[in-house]
Amino acid sequence: MENQDHIHLTFSDGEVMHFAPVDGQSILVSAEKAGNVLASNCREGTCRTCMARDANGGEVLLCITPAQPGMALTLPYQRTDVTPPSLRRARINTFSRASRSVWEIRYRLQFPLPFLPGQYVEVIFPGMASPRRFSMANPPSGKEQVLHVRDLPGGAMSTYLNERARPEDAFTVRGPFGVFYLRATSRPKLFVAGGTGLAPIVSMLSSIDPATTPPLAVIAGFADAEDAYALEALRTLTETLPLEIVLAADRATAAWEGFVGNPIAALDAVRSIPLDAGTEAYLCGPPGMVNAARSALLARNLEASSIFNEEFVHSA
Repeated sequence: MENQDHIHLTFSDGEVMHFAPVDGQSILVSAEKAGNVLASNCREGTCRTCMARDANGGEVLLCITPAQPGMALTLPYQRTDVTPPSLRRARINTFSRASRSVWEIRYRLQFPLPFLPGQYVEVIFPGMASPRRFSMANPPSGKEQVLHVRDLPGGAMSTYLNERARPEDAFTVRGPFGVFYLRATSRPKLFVAGGTGLAPIVSMLSSIDPATTPPLAVIAGFADAEDAYALEALRTLTETLPLEIVLAADRATAAWEGFVGNPIAALDAVRSIPLDAGTEAYLCGPPGMVNAARSALLARNLEASSIFNEEFVHSA
């Protein structure tokens, strides 16, 4: 018989985890003390990796919410999708500018690091004391892994790439993290990305089986048309996938062939899939963009449980 004083967490596949709350500790720590593994990373309430929902659909961050008897929450992932992070050694193959404001780093690992398309890793490059977080832009089957890095003048990553980085530089990779990953369903899928939030979206799209894919649409948003990148990779995907591409830039010259405006306004330009309760949405970008996109899609009657998002805070 289940103890009614226990905390009950229900995974997306219906599996239930229950454990006793530990007095003075968070839900996450209580789960871990009972020998359970849940998705988490920052443990400070900022990355939202540990997010669950209560009976009213409200967000509950397990790492900072005090454990209370009888709590019942749902998690947006399956229990089997949580892989304990591991450490790998890596070496840079190549690095280059993908656009005016984005670097692309390609690297190889000492040993494979399994991950789900959409997840991220923590990396420590030479001369850095603390890790930076980046989503992989390659499919899990790729022979090399790919990161997209925003060029932030004065930032540690930008300084490294502009001044010290060399092919064959050794660094460490730890992961995978996150529960923002591609769900294997037959529902039409909308992807909305802002800036380097495009990285996990490219990983997801590159992982889809053309033989079983539902209709797809991606909105790739950029602050300026000169910041746009990965356009050729997206166009290549249209050769095998039923993929509609909508490009959006807040600022652009007359030569820009995409939508002029932000990714939220560009929702009206999507033609290939219905923006309604039958569609899944994957959102990744700055917190303001993600929150605005979620609100806009909820207003179009998409189900809250079918909107998956990662708020992308740039690593300096």
